[in-house]
Amino acid sequence: MSKLSRDDNGQVTIFGALGTTQVMTVTTSSVQSTAVATGVTILRLANGSGVHCHFQIGSNPTASLTTSPMLPANAVEYVACASGDKVAVIRSGLTATDVSITQIG
Repeated sequence: MSKLSRDDNGQVTIFGALGTTQVMTVTTSSVQSTAVATGVTILRLANGSGVHCHFQIGSNPTASLTTSPMLPANAVEYVACASGDKVAVIRSGLTATDVSITQIG
């Protein structure tokens, strides 16, 4: 099980082993990842491009350009999840991007 805590400088740190990584090509339609493994409670999302995208997490999520959280270009986010959840991603621009989803357990 992963844990969040603060270091001596008050910065959030994550303790947990890196698990399975899935790299998804983000398109102009919402696409879903595979399901998160049992026991995983945190995901590391990394956007590897100069284009932002939007994501949604849930049992059968659909990412939206207007209501889903944005993952900025060239950014890494740590987000909570539950076993069996999937990540859906979408982009609006013409430039393609990939998102890396790493399970932390």
